[in-house]
Amino acid sequence: MKHLYKKDIFPNIIVFVTLIISAWGFLWSLFEYGLTDLRYFTNLSNLFVFVTVFLVFINRHDKKWFKYLAVITLVNITMTGVIYHVMLATPPLAFQSHLTHTLTPIIYVLFYFTCIDDAIKLKQFWISLVFPLIYFLFFIITGPSTGFYPYGFMNVTENGITEVMKFVGLILVPAITVISIFFIFIKSLGHKKI
Repeated sequence: MKHLYKKDIFPNIIVFVTLIISAWGFLWSLFEYGLTDLRYFTNLSNLFVFVTVFLVFINRHDKKWFKYLAVITLVNITMTGVIYHVMLATPPLAFQSHLTHTLTPIIYVLFYFTCIDDAIKLKQFWISLVFPLIYFLFFIITGPSTGFYPYGFMNVTENGITEVMKFVGLILVPAITVISIFFIFIKSLGHKKI
């Protein structure tokens, strides 16, 4: 998408709605809980969504690296929704939880497939693994000395390093890989190169 569409209103609506929802969710967390809330993958993923969509909104998405940011954001926000609803959510869910874990992931997926033209190649799927792995390794390394783990399944002190690394190696990495390959493949169907 070289610029906001002049004739087709649907992509413009998607850009505006995604921008508003991602800003709302991120700013709500920021004002409610402060900068320390950025320790949570959810809030970082929502920030990624806001930055990515904002770059499209201001027409600053023509750089070669943008397609990598867009797919990293896609995988991060999808993981946010899936992990939250499968492993962490306990009813009743507050509106803020739905905003950052349900609405933003759904609208960003729609945004990605509607408004992002460039796609990475299938063999580049590993790029989407980098941020989640750095995030998890940071807390696995710093958690024992700080006592802070954003999520219980990352807690090396309670679960032991072996169990946490099993989770990362047997569940997290394969799940991110499958999600990444799936999205890249679907996106490539609209492009000639894979």
